[in-house]
This record gives sequence, C-alpha cells and structure tokens, in this order.
Amino acid sequence: MTGEASAVPPPPPPWWVFHATGRAPGGEPPELPEPPPWRTFPGGPLQPPPPEDDRAAERRLGRIQDGPQLRREEIDAVNAALLLRRPLLITGPPGVGKSTLAYLIARELGLGRVLPWSVVSRSTLKDGLYAYDAIGRAQAIAAWRAADAGSGAHGPAAGDAPGPASDATGADPGENGPTREGPPALGDFVTLGPLGTALLAYGRPRVLLVDELDKSDIDLPNDLLHVL
Repeated sequence: MTGEASAVPPPPPPWWVFHATGRAPGGEPPELPEPPPWRTFPGGPLQPPPPEDDRAAERRLGRIQDGPQLRREEIDAVNAALLLRRPLLITGPPGVGKSTLAYLIARELGLGRVLPWSVVSRSTLKDGLYAYDAIGRAQAIAAWRAADAGSGAHGPAAGDAPGPASDATGADPGENGPTREGPPALGDFVTLGPLGTALLAYGRPRVLLVDELDKSDIDLPNDLLHVL
C-alpha cells in the first residue's frame, strides 16, 4: 500500500535572517545584513541596547512554537524590508495579526522592545517625534530666577530684570544647556516619542509599530514617509 508523498518545503534562501519562528537560531540574534549605501546613517553616539519586553511579547505571541508562523511570501516581504532597510506596510482585516508581526520580528531578531505609536485622527508627525513641556520649563525658569535673585549674588538689579523668555543678553535661557548656576536646559523638557526614539543611533535597528495609520489625517502618511 503506497501513499502520496508529502511535499517537502524548499530550504530557506541564504539571504533570509528572519524565519518567523519567534526564536533566534542558536539562541543568539542573527547578524543583520549591512544596509545599502543609500540607507546608511552616520549619527551618534550609539545608544545602549534597548531592553526586552518579554511580558508584552508573550502577551502578543504566546509561547514559542516550532516552525514558521507565517507564509513563505510574507517571510520574503519581511526579509526584503530588512535587507533594504525600508518600512513595511501591512494591511488586512482586524485580528489577522498585523501588529503581532512587529513583536515576532523584534523577539526573533533581538531588537529590543517594540516602539508602538497608536495613531488617531488628530495625530501629527510631531506627536511621534517628541513632546515639549513648555509650561514645565517656564515654571522651572521662574523658580531658578527667584532663587538666583534671592541669593543676591547674581540676581539682576531692580528694574533690570529680563522678560520671561530671555536673559540679560536677549537669548533664550537654557538653550545652550545648563551652566554651573545657569537656568534649566531646554533638553530637560523634551521627551522623545516612539518615532524620535527609533531614529536614535542604535547598533541594531528598532521596531517601530505605527498602528491604525488609516485613521490618520490625510497629511500624516506623506509626512511620515518623508522622514522614513
């Protein structure tokens, strides 16, 4: 009695680094191919490796399974995006696993925790890049001026106090960073968003998950594509 032989899947191509198993081969993240010359970024200094988020990954992916969790054409698309260092647009109905793919890539390739950015109709490019606490900085500058004037050592004379947005030279206080007794630095009140964090210099690329992009304002996809 003979049975029909089961089809043996072809071996993966040598240029694949992502195999959609959720497990790094040999337990160590694979070496990523060098980016093409038009996608190199000479910025620095290099940031320390980002931490993993095992709880978020397990919540999204569950336990690691044997074998690939995607179809071959989908694995091809991910590897092509990695090879070219290009963004990957994932479409499909709710629940198909679009967001889960980002966690699968990050866990298998050891790229640290995923940087999620949930887009709404009011989202702008700036929301993903950074947030600036102008009120907090104004309060800190006011407190610094009050302490400086109260000390009597460096405070301005009566009637010569500069306005709230400039120092005695007309410059913005803190724009050049703090000195020993200077005002609060501007950078202390800037918080990078997920896109801004992803654009920092890392030894390995970060996974930026821009979720619900179709809900955004019409200008955001073009602005985002320009930055990417």
